Amino acid sequence: MLNADSCLMPMQIIPQKIKLAGENNTLTIQWSDGHLSAYRYQHLRDGCPCATCTDAGRPKPAAASPLKMYTRALRPARAELVGRYALQIYWNDGHSTGIYSFEYLRSLCPCAECAARQNVPAE
Repeated sequence: MLNADSCLMPMQIIPQKIKLAGENNTLTIQWSDGHLSAYRYQHLRDGCPCATCTDAGRPKPAAASPLKMYTRALRPARAELVGRYALQIYWNDGHSTGIYSFEYLRSLCPCAECAARQNVPAE
């Protein structure tokens, strides 16, 4: 016999507020369960889920410029919601094919609480 509660889908945790121009080069998300995630831009760009970036044979990133003062800082140029499930980020380096599902973004949360649950060091 099935319990009525066992048939219910778990409540989906979704962003309530997304702040693209966060402090310290971060994108911040306030989640529907009250959790706040702050992602460094480089962390998000390095974790891009697009086919090109997740391909095992992807090209290595370009070497750092010896003239650091002329290197443009990595930032999102803009971002758009994709339906009710994801965020597409358009980076100032020209890359724009990564669609970050809310579930994926939550799994990338670098806070100490989330890192402890996933047994990874916090940022």
